[in-house]
Formats: sequence, structure tokens, C-alpha cells
Amino acid sequence: MATKKKTAKTFFDYYPDFPRGKAHLVQLCLPREKMNPKKTPQFPLMYSEKLDGVFCFALCDLTSVHIFSRTGEEYLSLEHLKPELYDISKTLGTNIIIFEGYAKGVPQPTISGWCRDTKAQHYEVGAYVHDALSLDEFWGTCEARPYEERSQELNRIEFWQSYHHTFLVPQYFAYTWSEIDKAAERIWNAGGEGLVVRDPSVGYLPGKRNETMMKVKKDISYDLKVLSLQEGTGKYTGMVGALVCQFRGGKEVVVGTGLTDAQRKRWWSEFFYDEIVGKIVQIDAMSESTKGVLREPRFKGIRTDKTEGDF
Repeated sequence: MATKKKTAKTFFDYYPDFPRGKAHLVQLCLPREKMNPKKTPQFPLMYSEKLDGVFCFALCDLTSVHIFSRTGEEYLSLEHLKPELYDISKTLGTNIIIFEGYAKGVPQPTISGWCRDTKAQHYEVGAYVHDALSLDEFWGTCEARPYEERSQELNRIEFWQSYHHTFLVPQYFAYTWSEIDKAAERIWNAGGEGLVVRDPSVGYLPGKRNETMMKVKKDISYDLKVLSLQEGTGKYTGMVGALVCQFRGGKEVVVGTGLTDAQRKRWWSEFFYDEIVGKIVQIDAMSESTKGVLREPRFKGIRTDKTEGDF
């Protein structure tokens, strides 16, 4: 049911003295292909399925719950998640619940749009919880407990099955990269995206993207800024033929696949081109050559939850 449009605040409106900016608000995943061999974490490692949704975190205080994006923008369309997130917070004695906003079988850009909607509620989105921190741990005024300990606390909650919208993301231990690769293959064969691999002995490292938390995906994936559009040829004449995106070292990558006909027509119009030009988009590819060329790049969707690209 549609509701009156609300004005979204940010995490920093609630905590203006917070010591980090939006680019360093939360810990980020490092793609495994970027792992520094000299910094490979020691086994055992923990892993879980990487869901293709939207990163969210909930701030729970004594009387209210607010849900934010990875950069601190408030999500107003997920009111149905708040009672259960509040219950988890009070059970654990924590203030920050980190989860993936996810709906099975729904493309990530659609979920992202639902989360950012300011006019309607989107009950389709569930909260898939994978971490919980005290406000002091998140703020950085005390050392965060190791991830294994935080995960164990989540597992001790006995009433996950009674929740309707909130779910615990299962965590597993691996003792070799072979075990991780086999787990990733099972996920890919089932149509999933991949794994998140964590060092269980490490605390919480906001703003970091390093070997303590990595994502394992079948393809490589980058979030790139769209610089301009190229007109298509043949049946795509008078439409977008390709996106020109900013890549590493000042290079550009031209991406012509993954766009729908509707997107090609709309974004070529002078009235709608700014819906894509200047935006951050997810670009997947088969691999990257030693010369820094993406093999078979394809457009996955607009990253409405990001304001800066990877390069």
C-alpha cells in the first residue's frame, strides 16, 4: 500500500559526532582475486553464502530502530523488519545488526530500488543477518570481539524459526582452499553468487577491504562509474549501444551487453540519460587479462547504494 513520501535522514544526522565518514562506515569485502599472497589469512576460516541483495545495517536504541545503507542513507521501506531486529538487539545486548536485504529470485537492482523507496513498504525484502556489534564496537571506542565470537552469539538465539522476515545466515568452517572452492561450486551450481570468507579471529575493521573478509565469485565484478554513452548500430541505432565506464589507471571499459531494450531506448533520451551517466554500475566479466582488459564485460545493474566506483 502506498504511503506518504517521507524524508530520509542519514546515520550522521543521528550521530553527527561519529568519527568516520560514509566511505569508511562499514567493513567491505575484498574480491579473492585481489588477495595479497603475503597476507593470506591462516586456516581455519569461516564462510557463508554471498546473497545477491543489498547491504544493510540496523541501529537499535532503547525505543527505536533505524535501517541504513552501507554509506549511511536511511531506508524507509523496511518497517516490517524492525520488530524482529529490535528483538535480536535486545536479546544479544547489541545495538548494530548487520544484514543483507534480500528476496530470493529477485534481481539485485530491483531489491536496491525497493530498499530506497520512500513512498511504499516492501514486505518482499527479508533481513538475512550475519553480524551484530555493540555501538562501542561499531564506533571504535573499544576493541571488537572476534567474528567467531559474534557469530556464536547469533547462533545462540533460540527463536530464529519463529521470525517471519528475519533469518540467520549459516556460517561454516573450512580448513583448506579446496574446501572453500568446493563450497563455492555447490553455490554456483545451485544458481547462487558465491561465498563470503572471513578470518574468525579478527574483530571488526570498518572502512577496510582486506584479506580478513573476502568474497568468492565465479566471475570478477567491479563497481564502475559511467562516463558517457555510445550510440548503437544496426537494430540499436538511435539507442544506447554501450556504456563507457571509468576503469583502472585512467582506462575506459566499453560495456555493450546486459542492457535491456527498454534501458537502451530510455537512457539515450536527453530527458533520461542522467539516470545512468555519472552513476555507479556493477560490471561483471569472465576475467581480467594481465594487461587490465576485461573479458566479456556485461552490465549487471545500477548500484544505487554506492556513490563511488572501485577506481
